[in-house]
Amino acid sequence: AQERPRLFSTAGLSEAERAGRQVKSILNKLTRERFETLYEQLLECCCSSVQEDRAKVIEVVARGVFAKATTEHLMVELYADVCVRLRSDLEQRGDGSEVLFKRSLVTQCQQSFTLYLEAEHIDNSLSHEERYEEHVKYKTAMLGNALLVGHLLHRNMLSPTVVFHFTDQLLAVGTAETLETLCVFLETLGAKFDTPSWKGFGKLDDIFSQLRALTKDPAQALRTKCLLKDLLEKRHSQWRRGAAASAGSSSSSSSAGGSGS
Repeated sequence: AQERPRLFSTAGLSEAERAGRQVKSILNKLTRERFETLYEQLLECCCSSVQEDRAKVIEVVARGVFAKATTEHLMVELYADVCVRLRSDLEQRGDGSEVLFKRSLVTQCQQSFTLYLEAEHIDNSLSHEERYEEHVKYKTAMLGNALLVGHLLHRNMLSPTVVFHFTDQLLAVGTAETLETLCVFLETLGAKFDTPSWKGFGKLDDIFSQLRALTKDPAQALRTKCLLKDLLEKRHSQWRRGAAASAGSSSSSSSAGGSGS
């Protein structure tokens, strides 16, 4: 028998708190192979709550998906597919739930992006090992947000104007961390946006020219230069590796019943 969410099984908790526990449990088990069964449970979490609690529950779901997507980079495309499916299925309800979901998800992405434009706070009271662990968490979330936004753009869930909102600010800050994030973001966009048929191609081409200049900047760290050169080489090869990965993702998304808009 198919296992169903039980939002009302935990006494003493609010609807949102019960949903939070259920969402966490579902997402912890989510795989491509179990996508349909677990996705339906996730959707039910959004739909089974009473009207006055639904906004809070949908926000909990969006927050949970965002947290998993930005910390589990190998699964980010799966979570992007979840976002697209949820937006589409919630829209069919006709009660504005899809607007609440998308708004909450976009808010999470924007807040994360703004946070990681700031220099990393280092707590000197921590041991060397603890500081390293905090740095890894910081970097994982920073790059994870760029990956998720890139894949949501691929699936037409975000406006293409977001591309330059990201790139311009990352370039303006220009630290090793933001330039690495920019490399990850641009590689995720790949051939879908880096084509003369896209109306923003001219500006995007200019960004790559700026990155090419940075590879010759003596002020840049060697690692940063290597990341930039690697990105430019992938572009020169017409994103063949990225295109292959994207094709595989599209196939998986199709088999999972995903919708691109």
